[in-house]
Amino acid sequence: MSKDPLEELFGPQPEEPKPVPARERLQQEQAERVRTAKLRTEPGPRDRASRAKPWIVVGLVAVVALVASILVVNLARAGGDADEAGRQEAPATSSARPSSDASDTGDAAAKDDAAKDDDAKDADEDDGVPAVDPGQTNTLDIPAWGVTSQLSAKFGSASYKIPDNVNLVLSSPLIDQLPCDGQWGVTRHDDGTYTVLKPAERCAAAPELYDEIWGLTAALVDSIEPVG
Repeated sequence: MSKDPLEELFGPQPEEPKPVPARERLQQEQAERVRTAKLRTEPGPRDRASRAKPWIVVGLVAVVALVASILVVNLARAGGDADEAGRQEAPATSSARPSSDASDTGDAAAKDDAAKDDDAKDADEDDGVPAVDPGQTNTLDIPAWGVTSQLSAKFGSASYKIPDNVNLVLSSPLIDQLPCDGQWGVTRHDDGTYTVLKPAERCAAAPELYDEIWGLTAALVDSIEPVG
């Protein structure tokens, strides 16, 4: 059997491909399309990372918000506890104030002191004779008591009587000017001392005149001395 001259020159020729049926070729094309589509749709590492980033950010924000809310709640509780502690400690600070018993005691002491001051004031009024200048004086002898004295001319034309040998009662124009009743003069005691005889109450209608007569009568008492 003789060979083909072309085969002898170029070697055996490849066999021509057999025609593929249309249905089989269509199935192969569809399979190729499906495989290509899968390759396109499957995410790569970068796509996965890029898709995961938003969720990571959301998670971090949620964690930060949760921590912040916990801190706010703790601070609020701490503030409430501090206020409650302040309210509970308030009575302790107020206990440093004087108690009602102490204040009552202080008031009683103050009242006692005021009463003592009033008593002392009354004593001063009794013993503290108003300072009055007797001015010019006239000699007033008192033979019944064996003494003599000096009577201020401010009394005017004065006279006296001793109805009980104890009280010397003066009469004068100055004394008559006083609108209040009462006797003025000198009281003689058993021990030989003399004191001012005056009304028990100060004349409210003429207090200045009352003090003047009191001072002048006291000057009379101070001037008494035995005769001879």
